[in-house]
Order: sequence, then structure tokens, then C-alpha cells
Amino acid sequence: MNRPADRTSPCCTTQKQTGRGNIFELDGDTLEDFHGIRIPLSYRTNQAVFYEGHVSIGLYVLCEGKVKLTRSSYKGQRLIVRILDAGEIIEKHAFAQNAVHQTTCETLEPCKICLIERRAYLDLVKRDSTLALKLIEMLSSEVRSNLTQLDTFTFKSARERLAATLLELARRFGSAGQNGIQIGMNLKREELAEMTGITPETLARLLGAFQAEKLLATHGKLITLTNLQRLARLARGRASDLRESALDVAPVLL
Repeated sequence: MNRPADRTSPCCTTQKQTGRGNIFELDGDTLEDFHGIRIPLSYRTNQAVFYEGHVSIGLYVLCEGKVKLTRSSYKGQRLIVRILDAGEIIEKHAFAQNAVHQTTCETLEPCKICLIERRAYLDLVKRDSTLALKLIEMLSSEVRSNLTQLDTFTFKSARERLAATLLELARRFGSAGQNGIQIGMNLKREELAEMTGITPETLARLLGAFQAEKLLATHGKLITLTNLQRLARLARGRASDLRESALDVAPVLL
């Protein structure tokens, strides 16, 4: 684990901050016991929290800021698995024997994170069956999420994946603008390509095609989605609704 210098800042001090993860919907003595085992950590922008393949010692809870999770292929290519916002659990498989991190976690902005070490949490589980049930729910949710992501990258074309990625970013981080929904994230084009599983060159061509089809508008790093209905149809796989493109057969980073 890459430990930052500052470990004293407050983090995850209320149920509301971590309410997105069902494991933290606690109250009374259980919530107090849980708070007692947290280790608060602070990170700067573009700092690694942990690395793919390293031993996982517990749960990391994102209390403030945004992080990206990436995986690497044997050729050294990177894919952004997900971008997480405050209140989310960064990885959920830390309770398996000899668990290792499946992704590398890097901060996109200054972040406050809480570490809940595996042994300390399991000691609490032994005393409170409620926590055991919440852990089972959380792991089941992780399996569903992984299957959904696998389906996206297995069965969708590059155009469909980009449409789905843009809609997901708009849902989680978007805001209403004058001409549509603006994606309020300072993402580099390389990062958007990594999220979609395509090359930066393919991304540039697809964004140009989407602009020509009046699905979106770009201004620097800012992307505004101007036709959500058509993007949603494309993301669901109804490619016939839009002009077919040779870009669909461009190589992807899988």
C-alpha cells in the first residue's frame, strides 16, 4: 500500500458520507464500533492509493474527492474500470484469503479515504451478525456490477460503448447547461479512451462523428450531450438508429 504522509484528517465521520455503500447503513453501537476501526488517509491529486497485484489488507472508502480505477493488460495497455465519487467503496473483495488488488487506484483530485483493515472488520462481524449480512449484500452487488461491465465490453461496438460511457458520466457527474447536459469532469481524452476501451485515435474519430450527428458538442475538455434519447438508443445497442460507421471495427484495448 502507498501510504501518504498525512493520516490525521477527519474522514467518514457521518453515516451520510458513506451512505452509498450498504455496508455503512449502521446506527447505534454498531456505527460507533465501525468508526473506531477506521484509519483516515489523505491524498493529493494524481497520487496512487494502491497498485494492481499488491496484497489487499482491507476496504478503502472514498470520503471526499474522485479516484479512477485502472487495469493493465499483459501488453501494458491500460483500461479505466471506473471513476468513483465520494461515499463509494473503492474495492469490495478484500475479505478473500490472500486477496490482491484487482486494479490500481489513483486520485483525480485531493481525496480523503478511510481504510478499514480486514482483520478488524471481521472481528466486528463475529460480534454483530448485521455486519455479516451487509457484507454479503455488498459482495453480491459487486458480482452484478462486474457482469454488467463484462457484457458491455463483450457485446457492444466501440460506438455503443462510447455512448454508454458518456451517458454514465453524465448521470453521475453531469449538470444542465444551455444546450444539454455538461459532463462536469476534467477528464483527459486519453482517460476517456481508457474508460471506453478504445484507442485515443478511435476516440477522436468517434467524437467527431458524434458531433456531426449532433449527439454532442465539445469545447476543450468540456463535453455537452445534446441528444440524450439517441445516445441512449445507441448505448442499448440499437445501432441501426444511427449511421453505421467503419469505426466499429477499430481495434480496442481489451
